[in-house]
Amino acid sequence: MASMGYRSSMNTLKALALAALLAVCLIPAQAEEPPAPPEDAPALPGNAPAPPSGAVAHGGHHYLLFDEVEDLSWNRGKAHCARLGGHLAVVTSAAEAEFIAELVDGRYAFLGASDDAEEGVWTWVDGTPWEFTWWMDGQPNNYGGVEDYLATYKKGRWVDVEASGEDFWMPTGYVCEWDR
Repeated sequence: MASMGYRSSMNTLKALALAALLAVCLIPAQAEEPPAPPEDAPALPGNAPAPPSGAVAHGGHHYLLFDEVEDLSWNRGKAHCARLGGHLAVVTSAAEAEFIAELVDGRYAFLGASDDAEEGVWTWVDGTPWEFTWWMDGQPNNYGGVEDYLATYKKGRWVDVEASGEDFWMPTGYVCEWDR
């Protein structure tokens, strides 16, 4: 009888260990990105979601730099900003460009424009007309025929870059913008 109790205890322990292992394996992996604002987050006028904590206000908009992003691409940055209720930053004036330059503080970051639909025809992700530019000398240059995405570079000036990559001139993050 003692051996029966022992077997029963061992079976219980095995079942508990298996349950714990399954629970750990089935827990979804946690993404290393800030969570989206809760559904009940206070909305700003016009039904726009409130920007996340840490976003910096400037000129009636809010901006947040996401830096040192793993597996970074322009499209992933664009999608993340959209999930948070914003978009990649759209820059329409020298004052805004200078603000973004201060925000990124020497880091290279994707912004919200590309010429991937038609080479040389730059468009903003939100449809704002392409009127203001802040290009670094010699840019855009479409180096290698594959640079279609806007990013900040030295002193916040703009360069065209590939959608993703590991080269030293590639962005390490992106700037999201909320219009309210």
